[in-house]
Amino acid sequence: MSVLTTIQSRITTNRLSSKVRVLFSAFLLSCLSPFAAAAQNPYTLIEGVSNELLGVIRAEGQHVNSNPQRYYAAVDRVLAPVVDFNFIARGVMGDYANKATPAQRAKFASTFRRDLVATFARGVATFGTMDVKVVNPGSAPSGKRVNVLQEVRSKEGVTKVSYTLVRNRSGQWKLINVILNGVNLGKTFRGQFSQAMQTNKGDIDKVIAGWSAADKVG
Repeated sequence: MSVLTTIQSRITTNRLSSKVRVLFSAFLLSCLSPFAAAAQNPYTLIEGVSNELLGVIRAEGQHVNSNPQRYYAAVDRVLAPVVDFNFIARGVMGDYANKATPAQRAKFASTFRRDLVATFARGVATFGTMDVKVVNPGSAPSGKRVNVLQEVRSKEGVTKVSYTLVRNRSGQWKLINVILNGVNLGKTFRGQFSQAMQTNKGDIDKVIAGWSAADKVG
């Protein structure tokens, strides 16, 4: 079972409402595009680039079953410039990252990215329309970290999401975490990894091999 699917199930079990599952499927929907990496204002970044991903969904979502890799690749090209997959993956590994070899860390980062993109892409394949709005946008902050709050409107209603972004040495804003109605995705992933390590008696290779559901999708 995909870790993302597990979280979706957990959200449902916790009765956080169906609109949270809609938002979760739209995780990263409104903050990612090839030009966004150069944006200096994280509020503008979050608010301004959702149309690009929606465009990809409209243009390529039809291939989710007939040619899923084509669709996944299109989504990945949108996510890649802004999401710091390596940072997130290392955070998911937690203290186990220090015990892993560089090759194992690289392998998990690749596996994590592939799984995240494939599951996300399938989740939003039918979402051609969604209204997103940044709450109280401001000017670019002087610091290196910011939380951007956003409202996502769909037929299910309005849900609020908090994006955590950090500014790297090149001045680019990178997404490193998302909190959906109190559900911290970073912490949830980390808990899943820790549990998998315990289940597999500390065998990192087994955890990495069992993490991805991407190859089983489609």
